[in-house]
Amino acid sequence: MAHTEDFTERALRAVHTAAQALGAPETSAHGGPELIRMGERAVFRLRDGAVIARVERSAARWAEADREVRAARWLAEQGLPVSRPLPGEQPVLAEGTAVTLWEGVQGEWTVPRELAKLLHALHGLIPPPELDLPELDPFDRVAERIDTAPGLSSTQRDQLRQTHRDLAARFPTTTPVLGIHVIHGDANIGNVLATPNGVVLFDLDGICWGPPEWDLVLAALYRDLGWHSEAEYTDFCEAYRFDVTAWEGYPLYKQIRELRMTTWLAQKRGESAEIDAEIDRRISDLADPRRLREWNPY
Repeated sequence: MAHTEDFTERALRAVHTAAQALGAPETSAHGGPELIRMGERAVFRLRDGAVIARVERSAARWAEADREVRAARWLAEQGLPVSRPLPGEQPVLAEGTAVTLWEGVQGEWTVPRELAKLLHALHGLIPPPELDLPELDPFDRVAERIDTAPGLSSTQRDQLRQTHRDLAARFPTTTPVLGIHVIHGDANIGNVLATPNGVVLFDLDGICWGPPEWDLVLAALYRDLGWHSEAEYTDFCEAYRFDVTAWEGYPLYKQIRELRMTTWLAQKRGESAEIDAEIDRRISDLADPRRLREWNPY
């Protein structure tokens, strides 16, 4: 836990430096920056949510943060409702990290149908060459998470590595049917908010060239997990005009997404007994794709 605490302190200093560099006040009547999420990067709320700061774990992620800022500005120019970076040169390098500051989005969780509309619009855009989007890496950070997640047994790590190898070997054998387009990369309902002015899409750090099926599979997986209702998923498919579960590659993409969800959560071992039990349950379930999943969302 000391490592996390050290990063939190360093991230706070980095936010202070970035806010000064961009001329953005970081405090409000209720105090300074508030940590709202800690994962592969730290996310802080500034000025009662008027500004959101995202702090990467290291400066090695500067290129990804830079791409996210440039992509958001391009998408806003195209009329897609996305979270907007504050004006100025971003990312800001500080404390050995890369920091980006964004306009806060005040809203409520929305329904899968709204996500489908945004994805349909996004997938139809043609990004400028200078945006230099990478190709999809469906296993980005998976090996690192397996190696560094705290508290996993050697048996669990070996199982996750074997699952990773098996799925990586199978991935090139599946051919998407929707072509290659610009995709969000992590298109789940948690990355969309409904505001008085309409829905807003955010968390664009995974934007890349890839098959739209990669974005669509999460809504279907959430339906299978019971996190979306059948009616919500039907509305999603009608809005996008495609049902990814009818594609032969869906089971493989679903298993890759499950592996990613499991290794992401594995980084949070030790935060609570409930999370630890969920991690163990997910790792056990990965061994049998046919086993009924009773997973909890995090």
